[in-house]
Amino acid sequence: MDLGLMGKKALVCGASRGIGRAIAEGLAHEGVELVLCARQDAALAKAAEDIRQKTGARIHFRTCNLTEPDERNTLIAAVKDFVGDVDILVHNTGGPRPSSAQETTLDDWKSGFSQLFEMIVHLNEAFLPKMKEKKWGRILCITSLSVIEPIPNLAVSNAMRSAVTSMLKTLSDEVAHFNITVNCLAPGSISTERLQELMEARLARTGQSKEEYLKQYIGGIPMGRLGTTEEFASVAVFLASQKASYVTGSTIAIDGGKRRSTY
Repeated sequence: MDLGLMGKKALVCGASRGIGRAIAEGLAHEGVELVLCARQDAALAKAAEDIRQKTGARIHFRTCNLTEPDERNTLIAAVKDFVGDVDILVHNTGGPRPSSAQETTLDDWKSGFSQLFEMIVHLNEAFLPKMKEKKWGRILCITSLSVIEPIPNLAVSNAMRSAVTSMLKTLSDEVAHFNITVNCLAPGSISTERLQELMEARLARTGQSKEEYLKQYIGGIPMGRLGTTEEFASVAVFLASQKASYVTGSTIAIDGGKRRSTY
């Protein structure tokens, strides 16, 4: 299937590992020219080179801590130097540290806002004008299953990702007539380094063995396994494509059926 992405340009955040890297590679296979960003220079450079060798795509990269406004400005300038403007913007960032609502301090809430909300608004402001001018664009945001069903001990992530989802739904209505789609992807149990970190935090808190916890955890997934980053990326690449031009304002769960909600 021709997804109509050949020659498009994309910025993929958090692209050095996990879901972000898988999405970048999926887009590269479709002929998209990429700018990758992440915090760790060595890991980012390796990801860029690996994707370049696998796909032959044009790959650029720039390290950036997306929580820092000055670094975001530097990234935006670099993207415009590399590719001009982007057709596809993929928001993806790691979550805040686990905490209950009662344990979360005001500083934690503020930090979560900067990490998960503010940076999305900043990048949208930078790249939406050209999308509107060209009357074509795709904005994808990787959120969490917690926007559908809050996850215990992830108070900041639950709250901020839900706020992001509401904001992006509002934005999707405003830009739909420019042929710009805005969608969220809510990962459930995808096998990533982030999931391992959350599991380790749970084990430290409960004292369970890893074997016990995995049996219980996977037992709650109807498909009986963790998802792969490649499975997740396939959905993201489709949503970025011309074929998905009538899908906007949606949150799509990629979770092996784990959520109990019908949404």
